[in-house]
Amino acid sequence: MTDKALMLFRDACLATAPAFDRAMAAARKHGIKPQMDLGASLVGMAPDGSFSLQVRGKKECAVTAEKSAGPAVAEQFRSVVAAAAGVPAASLASDGPIQITMRGQTYVVRHDRKGGEAYVIMSTAGL
Repeated sequence: MTDKALMLFRDACLATAPAFDRAMAAARKHGIKPQMDLGASLVGMAPDGSFSLQVRGKKECAVTAEKSAGPAVAEQFRSVVAAAAGVPAASLASDGPIQITMRGQTYVVRHDRKGGEAYVIMSTAGL
């Protein structure tokens, strides 16, 4: 894996689901510095502003970044999500939202490339 923002998503979002309570601590290892505590949400950013982490309680964790060159990052995203869910990458949709089950909970994960890169995991509980 070569995309720093995707590594952050793996370590801060996927690894700390379902609570995401340790996401910001995990993000510090990637150079993220907490910027704002909005009560139910936390926001942190890399010192150079190239990527950021947003965590919303037990509901959502997202990493946003500058646009990555090439399509390889999309395949890396599917591989990282598949590994976290314990399923083959080929079993996941190549476009649009992906539904996975991890640690007994169901999530929707998404990679959006419009205007940059956004990696998002949201709990389906309460939707």
